[in-house]
Amino acid sequence: MKTLAASAAAFALLYSASALAGDELTVRVPAPSSYTMQRSEFRDYANTYDLSNGRTIRFTQYRKHFFAQLGDEPQTELFPVAPGELVTAAGTRIAFNNDGTQVTIRNYEKLSLAATPGDRDITVVASRW
Repeated sequence: MKTLAASAAAFALLYSASALAGDELTVRVPAPSSYTMQRSEFRDYANTYDLSNGRTIRFTQYRKHFFAQLGDEPQTELFPVAPGELVTAAGTRIAFNNDGTQVTIRNYEKLSLAATPGDRDITVVASRW
C-alpha cells in the first residue's frame, strides 16, 4: 500500500511540475498489431525493388523481424498491420500487391535519410527486379 501511495505522489508531483513549466511530453509508441505476418508470407516480398524515383529498396527478414533498406542506408524495421501491408515506427506505410511484384510506399520521406525537410506525403511505387 505504501508503494502505491508513493507512486501516486510521485506521479502527481511530476504532473504538476510539467503543468507549471508548460511543457508537453509526447511519446510515440507503435500500437501493437493485431495481424501476425508469417515468415512464409514475407518471403514473397523479400527482394530488391526499383523505385519510381530512381532508387532501390530491399526487403529482408531475420527470424520474426522484417526490414527495409534504401540503397546503402541503415535498415528500418517494419511492423505488419494487414496481409501485404507493413508500417515503420516513423509512419511510412508499405503495401505489396497480391503476388509481391509491386509495392507502394506512402510517407516515403519518413523512411529516407536523404529526404528534404519540407517533403511531405510522398508516395513512390516500385517493381521487383
